[in-house]
Amino acid sequence: MRSELQLEFRASHSGQSQNELLRDYLQARPGQWVAMPELAAHIRAYAVHSRVADCRVKYGMAIEHRSFFERGHARRSFYRYQPD
Repeated sequence: MRSELQLEFRASHSGQSQNELLRDYLQARPGQWVAMPELAAHIRAYAVHSRVADCRVKYGMAIEHRSFFERGHARRSFYRYQPD
């Protein structure tokens, strides 16, 4: 059973879950590195890494991850969907 929060999210986002929003966004950009903040803004959530893991399992998507350190401490994450 879906929670009220899930139902409200779907109602305000054309009936799509965060996983579906992420899947569609990455599939529209095959082979392109996309910054985590861009993905977070699109799915309106900060749990991007968890949603990526969900997409790998639920949809069988091959999604790569890269992290870069800047100025010795700040980390930037990027994701890339690589279709078969």
